[in-house]
Amino acid sequence: LHIRHNDSERIKLVFTGQYSAGKSSILKMLTKREDIEIGENITTEYVTSYDWNGLDVVDTPGIHTTLRPDHDELSYDAIASADMLVFVITNELFDSYMVNHFRKLAIDKDKAGEMILVVNKMDRTAEGNTREQQKIIRDDLVKVLKPFTPEQFNLSFLDAESYLESIEERDE
Repeated sequence: LHIRHNDSERIKLVFTGQYSAGKSSILKMLTKREDIEIGENITTEYVTSYDWNGLDVVDTPGIHTTLRPDHDELSYDAIASADMLVFVITNELFDSYMVNHFRKLAIDKDKAGEMILVVNKMDRTAEGNTREQQKIIRDDLVKVLKPFTPEQFNLSFLDAESYLESIEERDE
């Protein structure tokens, strides 16, 4: 039995996580929408919803940016009405604040069963997005995610920026 967390008839998929982890880039990659702004600095100022294949996919500002403390509150409001969360971190994994935030969502708010954990920017690892690099990161995640395993969060490894660059090159 699935309990809806929002009043809409549509499923709400909320992208949250570290600021500058690539949430907007992943959404741009997924939806192929040209109007999603991406960049190296903070580009998502507000919670923004997009229609994608009958779902509401929602981009949130990053959590724990000292430049914009109001972003945490905006993100938490979107998370509260999410049916499913995509939690995005980078290949550098969690700092202590993000670990606490993730654990609060997964355990205290009982969202673990509604989460997908995405490790973005895998091309920045020593060998790129290889099985060996994925295993190293997965083993590090085991310590942070206890009592859960990484697989319980539908762990995914990608590099949205590389994908978007390859699409640009192909189109040129």
